[in-house]
Amino acid sequence: MAPEQLIGCFVVEVGLRQAWPFLGFCDNRSTPPQESRLYLDTDWCVEAPELVRGTVDDEAAWLTAALALNGTTIAEAQVTDDGTLLLATTDQRSLVASGQPQSAPVGEPWWLSDVPSRWR
Repeated sequence: MAPEQLIGCFVVEVGLRQAWPFLGFCDNRSTPPQESRLYLDTDWCVEAPELVRGTVDDEAAWLTAALALNGTTIAEAQVTDDGTLLLATTDQRSLVASGQPQSAPVGEPWWLSDVPSRWR
């Protein structure tokens, strides 16, 4: 899934899966609805309305900050030239995920994956 496909989706979950913070998205425009997850293995910043920054290891900070994104609808999604992901919601909240991996990355600094229907 490309980040631009998140426009119009809404955030339905915030969590941690093993070592990675994630956001879950739902797209109700299709039948059946499609779900996807954004996983982070990099530095992040949530502005909702206060600014909170963290790394992949800041589990409590992630859960607290990202919870403010739950239930919001994505209005803008883009990837900058350096790979940074920028998401903005319809109610002026945002997530920025760095395009630079952590010092010992397992893979990409952030990635999107579909959520199989059997996991919903």
